[in-house]
Amino acid sequence: MDNSEKLTLDNRFVQVARRASIIAKTSDPWIRWHAYLTRWTEDACFAIQELMEEMTLPAAALDVATGTGTPVLDLAKAWPQCRFEACDIATESIEIARLLAQEEKLPHISFKVCDAEVLDYPDASFGLLTCFFSLMYLKHPSRAIDQFLRVLRPEGHMAITTWTGDNQLFRLVKDTFAMADHKYPDGQDPFMFSDSQALKTLFDDKPVSNLRVMERKTVLNWEGNEQELWAFFKDCNPIINTLLSALSADERQEKEQQIYSLLSGFKTGGNILFEADMLVCSVQKTSLPLS
Repeated sequence: MDNSEKLTLDNRFVQVARRASIIAKTSDPWIRWHAYLTRWTEDACFAIQELMEEMTLPAAALDVATGTGTPVLDLAKAWPQCRFEACDIATESIEIARLLAQEEKLPHISFKVCDAEVLDYPDASFGLLTCFFSLMYLKHPSRAIDQFLRVLRPEGHMAITTWTGDNQLFRLVKDTFAMADHKYPDGQDPFMFSDSQALKTLFDDKPVSNLRVMERKTVLNWEGNEQELWAFFKDCNPIINTLLSALSADERQEKEQQIYSLLSGFKTGGNILFEADMLVCSVQKTSLPLS
């Protein structure tokens, strides 16, 4: 091994160690979710690539609310000739995304800490804008759509993915606890755009054309154990802890053991696999100015 190869391996080790350190120290459950749930946007990225086969590949694309960068990394690998930007409001997530892009040797991606509802990009900068499984967590989705359209070029394309309510993991937890409310700590509902009409309504009175919503199935692959997956759910869904706190210590232990047992039924090769349905919404910006 020559010195340059050793330096490359040393740099990669430092990047991996830094990423692991961020994940270990973070209080953000979504970073742990991204760390353990591998390939969770793969099918969504395939859907976007299929859509773009019918269109001219843009020179520049933006991924909004990128998290730790999983989707934009996949798109950047597929389209090395396209310049990518990606943003997220969480500084830790963006730091991990940068490290992952360096590890994958993808210099044509730039990352920025930025609010999806106040995008820090010039008007008409991108020919494609993507937003993977994040729109439902924004406080003002319609305002965000206006921002998406502002930075999109006329005739540019937007692709948004959301979860439907048909998710084996959510059904398991809801059935176990007879849970009616599945809102997250900020009050947002992860399934608020779980049907095509809810997504289409977002674009009422917006300067868009060629609006389509398609449903696709996927399998999510959690690389951690049952206890880690359950801990994520408790972190992200306060109603679960409210339900647990109403139980005696023995009842709580029994309920959690029941969850672990049910989750173990989804294990394949040491990972937990569960099916989920998604919606893929695509739309094109017209040449009309925003009001």
